[in-house]
Amino acid sequence: MSVYLDYNASGLVRPEVQVLMAKALADNGNPSAVHAAGRRARARIETARAQVADLVGADPTAIIFSSGGTESNAQAIHSALAAGCERLIVGATEHPCVAEAAAVSGVPVEVLPVDADGVVDLAWLAEALGRPGRAVVAIHHANNESGVIQPIAEAAALVRAAGGWLHVDAIQSAGKIPVTMRALGADSLTLSAHKLGGPQGVGALVLKDGVSAIRILHGAGQERGLRAGTENVP
Repeated sequence: MSVYLDYNASGLVRPEVQVLMAKALADNGNPSAVHAAGRRARARIETARAQVADLVGADPTAIIFSSGGTESNAQAIHSALAAGCERLIVGATEHPCVAEAAAVSGVPVEVLPVDADGVVDLAWLAEALGRPGRAVVAIHHANNESGVIQPIAEAAALVRAAGGWLHVDAIQSAGKIPVTMRALGADSLTLSAHKLGGPQGVGALVLKDGVSAIRILHGAGQERGLRAGTENVP
């Protein structure tokens, strides 16, 4: 008998999720099609979108489904730069999918230090935000290895005062502790299903009201034209 304990890496898919996925696989309509099977698939996606929105206190139109947290984090960073951010400030303990997306962006990257407990240095952040150039700041809500929870609301107040963009990777915290856009003050936030009882290979980017995203995958017009590719209905 084995006992699975590594929920920081990936949680087990909940039985009720497995049942819903099996039903979707059995139906298998393309959600962009207008026939009955397509409409059923579209209904499943929009139900899921509303549920994700409810989880984080967002409007369903603010949810962009993706292949996972890595893609959503990259889309958030590219969207912030497209919106006029000139600098990137990235927490020293961020997940590689954030750190590497920043490193290849072509924009100068500054590393936001953490203290001995792994908590970001807000005094350093305030000083850095005072320098020229609008900044996008990327801080994860909870660390995927240590579990350290960052002072996101306090960081958000500093970023907002400086006219910047705060991106929060909430992949490790959502579904475990309260995560809402309003309380955190994030401009964008990312989620991944496999951390909270869903399957691997599906994530979401959540945007604050009035914040826009750009597409990084091109093709057809899925996800309101913001993420090309047939949605993974199951």
